[in-house]
Amino acid sequence: MLTIQDATFDDHQAIADLHIQNWKIVYRNDLSEQYLAHDIHLDRKQVWHQRLSQPMEKRHIWVAKQSNQLCGFICIELDAHQDLGTLIDNLHVSPEAKGQGVGKQLLKTAAGIIEQKAQRQGIYLEVLASNLPAIGFYQRVGGTEHCSQTWQAPDGTVVDEFVYNWSDAGQLRC
Repeated sequence: MLTIQDATFDDHQAIADLHIQNWKIVYRNDLSEQYLAHDIHLDRKQVWHQRLSQPMEKRHIWVAKQSNQLCGFICIELDAHQDLGTLIDNLHVSPEAKGQGVGKQLLKTAAGIIEQKAQRQGIYLEVLASNLPAIGFYQRVGGTEHCSQTWQAPDGTVVDEFVYNWSDAGQLRC
């Protein structure tokens, strides 16, 4: 049975591990070999340790668990952009749980908080241009391409990405 709950500090290691696992798979042709083999571990662990040990009012993080094991997470920043609204900073689902509705359930949870607490109802995210499965998912749940830009990754690599958006949380097809 799938459960969605607020992330706690105790989840930081599992979140970092899933983030690392997914980046190693999805970004293997985008980020440096050195970063993915070594530096990613300390980098992502520091990010999630900090985020969950020092909560921010506008940041919300949820975890999805099956049989008490983390299978996905989402992190949003309410009202991060004056025009586009809330940023979906991270949405990750374990390879084993993909295609089971975990991503949709995490988005649905986020949409509920956005509708209740955000000043702007829009939602947006940034996705690497090479991440075709994620782009397809975002299109299936109603996202539209807003623009293209580049992202400077933690290893200094510059990669192409797209910004996808929904004009309001009600547009998410979850």
